[in-house]
Amino acid sequence: MHKIFSSFIFLCFITIQLLLVNADAKEDETMQIVGEKIEQNGNIITATGNIIIFSPNYFVKADKAIYDRNTTIMQLFGNVNMSKNKETISITNYAFIDMKNEINNATPILLIDKKTNVWINAKTIDKKSDLNIIKDATLSSCDCSDPTWSIGFSSGDYNTTDQWINTYNNTLYIHDIPAWYFLIPAIPYATVPTVVTAYIALKMPYMGFSTNRERRSGLLKPQFGYGQTDGFFYAQPIYYAPEPDVDFEYIPQIRTDRGNGHEAVFRYADSAYSNLEISAGIFSEKDSYYRENNLKNQNHFGGILKYDRTKLFSEGDATDGFYAFLETMNDIEYSNTQYKHDNSVVNANKILESKVKYFYNTPSFNTSIEAINYNDISKDNNDDTMQIMPSITAHKYSDSLFFNKFRNSIDFKYKRQDRVTGLGADTYDLSVPFSYSKTFFDDYLLFTYGKILNLHAIDYTNDLSEPKKDGTLITGKDIVSFETDLLKPYETKLHAVKFLVTYEKPNQIKANGDLYGINSVEVDSTLSIFPFTKDTENITLSFNQSLFNKNNLSPIFNHKINQKILMIDGSSKLENLENELMFYLPYTSLSNRLLFNHDEQLIVNSTSSVKFKKDDFFTDLDYSFAKDTTGALDGFKYKDLPTSESITAQIGTKVNKYYTLSYREQYDLAQHTSKLKEYKMTIDKRCWSLDLMLRNSLVATATNSTSTAKRQDIVYATITLKPIFSFKQNFIIDEKVE
Repeated sequence: MHKIFSSFIFLCFITIQLLLVNADAKEDETMQIVGEKIEQNGNIITATGNIIIFSPNYFVKADKAIYDRNTTIMQLFGNVNMSKNKETISITNYAFIDMKNEINNATPILLIDKKTNVWINAKTIDKKSDLNIIKDATLSSCDCSDPTWSIGFSSGDYNTTDQWINTYNNTLYIHDIPAWYFLIPAIPYATVPTVVTAYIALKMPYMGFSTNRERRSGLLKPQFGYGQTDGFFYAQPIYYAPEPDVDFEYIPQIRTDRGNGHEAVFRYADSAYSNLEISAGIFSEKDSYYRENNLKNQNHFGGILKYDRTKLFSEGDATDGFYAFLETMNDIEYSNTQYKHDNSVVNANKILESKVKYFYNTPSFNTSIEAINYNDISKDNNDDTMQIMPSITAHKYSDSLFFNKFRNSIDFKYKRQDRVTGLGADTYDLSVPFSYSKTFFDDYLLFTYGKILNLHAIDYTNDLSEPKKDGTLITGKDIVSFETDLLKPYETKLHAVKFLVTYEKPNQIKANGDLYGINSVEVDSTLSIFPFTKDTENITLSFNQSLFNKNNLSPIFNHKINQKILMIDGSSKLENLENELMFYLPYTSLSNRLLFNHDEQLIVNSTSSVKFKKDDFFTDLDYSFAKDTTGALDGFKYKDLPTSESITAQIGTKVNKYYTLSYREQYDLAQHTSKLKEYKMTIDKRCWSLDLMLRNSLVATATNSTSTAKRQDIVYATITLKPIFSFKQNFIIDEKVE
């Protein structure tokens, strides 16, 4: 104990002595050297035996250190271990550090970046200011003793300011076996735009990549692969970021058997709360592909404008926002050939929706104005397509009126629906609800009475041949409800039950003009695109119960049921019964929601789901069944309506921690057609990952024939060497669907 105490006093004395020696130094940094033996000869300080050196930027351990106070040069010998700025670790036998001129030299050296886990084992590293010159090195992020992958290079340089590494004469090794001599671009692994450049010289292949995740100009991740009808495919985004709030992207692509395309993207953040993106492109088909596939257009082009912003005019408690999404294309093939096209979309929507919206919200009210344009690209023109320009809404939040339990709110909506040919209309809707609530029996029963006044008006346009009479509908509705919430605790469970009974009695105050659904006997069925709903006196019974674990409140069971009873001409009629069940079992959840029609004694809509997950195994099964009620139901029974029925299944498991296998399929039971099949294998290890996937799906097409879709088999292969780069390749086989 006495010996340890004496050693501690000695080390403290040496440290204090060195601090006193450095007290007159002109350097801004204060350096501390601790060692078993420290000698000073003029300006030369020599330390030996378990050396520890502290400075604002460095933490160093070594067997021996020699420091020249005049030149600020330090030499380190034997088992040198350096940490700089808590981010990089260097392990070497010898290191030379010129602290004044930022020049370092180490031989041999192991350099480790703690942020990315990337290490470089080099014969020598010479540092001059912010540039590191690297000789005969190996780079990897795997285990140092036996890396799964590594890149060997004869020379390189690392700019610490630009955070950019250039390497020359690169060879990829899988363990100790050379697998690939780099003759193509390497792609950085990052979640934000990170760039890489690669130039192919005759005798000196070159690879460059960023070590940070900030935006910078260069090449982004390419896509390349092979398709049965497209041939070899290659697309390489070129990224340019001249300012922190501006960037550009140019994406050329080539499909050797099909054609070539060009895309351009411009992004601009005009404030801290907004973002603008404009993109446009064109793809030109080869004559042979255009004729063989009977396409509608040989050139496919389009563009998108996106803009969103919050805090435009609002201050204090108010919030507002502006959103715009404008899209156009001449046919669906433009979407199919885009760089970021999502092949997982089974049936692409051929109706493009462009929207512009602004909203303003306060604690008292909110309002919005919106314009929507629909473009059906399957048609030659959209003269008969209805457009909404504009739609205006205003809502006053519920608030006390006269006294606390008497409340009211206001809703207003104006919508202009118009088109070049065909009937259009301006519609106005005003709703003013009032409500009064009171509790009884020690708050066990809640009573609510409500009164709603509604004004609906419609002005018809664009029907010169058969003019329609503008309509007005004024209605009122009385609502009475009784509600109770009960909670029963048990030893390990909690049971919650809610009952709700609602009675609604509508009354029509005034109705004139042509109103489809109100006086439909008197008007043309062409007005069906502007329907009005005639409310019926009704009673709604609602029941909801839930069971929870008492300790952690996790759900065990939930059941919801709603039944509406219509009161028509003194008799009652049951509406469709709504029933929803959810069970939460160990590792499993089951759910079902259905609509049951009492008159025909059949289920008209049902969605069921089973999910199971235990340890590394998981499986999902979803089933949906629905009668198509989009058309007019007058005179039709549910059993005569077309049916859509589909099932989606997924199963997967992890094997040995790193391997995941899964399969997913969507199957249309009504059409007896598989919409999507997907086989996937993932290997995800600390320093590398591999994704393999086979996807078979239906993709919409634009042809002059009756075929509107084609089936695609796509093989995806992506290998990632973390965090340096990844390779992705697609193989596509197209098959026409008649």
